[in-house]
Amino acid sequence: MLDLDYRVIKFIFKSPYSMKIGEIRKELDIPHSTLGSCIKRLKHRNLVKYEPYHEVFLTINGIELAKELNRHSRLLELLLHKELALDPRKAHVESEKFSLLFSCETIQRICEKYNHPEQCPCGEKIFNSSACFCENNI
Repeated sequence: MLDLDYRVIKFIFKSPYSMKIGEIRKELDIPHSTLGSCIKRLKHRNLVKYEPYHEVFLTINGIELAKELNRHSRLLELLLHKELALDPRKAHVESEKFSLLFSCETIQRICEKYNHPEQCPCGEKIFNSSACFCENNI
């Protein structure tokens, strides 16, 4: 899956309301055709529900993947903050850049190292995980 696909999944997950492709495109500042191709890939993988001219919704699988992607980023944020003393905002930005590079096993070890934290340094919720959903979807 492409990095853009993950950005879109995370964006839809965090959005407080449902949006059409045009609205998502504006918010993420990407070409309409690129986003359209992305949504088709996500729909084919059963991660979103979408019909032309309607809103895009995450499926149950899409929600689980979004939670796991966020979990990876937030735990790496915590690691960067604690071990490298990055301020919370900088740790947040940096964690988003490379969170997909770490295996679920490594992320789980970070989680265990910090006693399964519920919040990252910038205050976002860290989701629990009984199994790494992303391993089957990356």
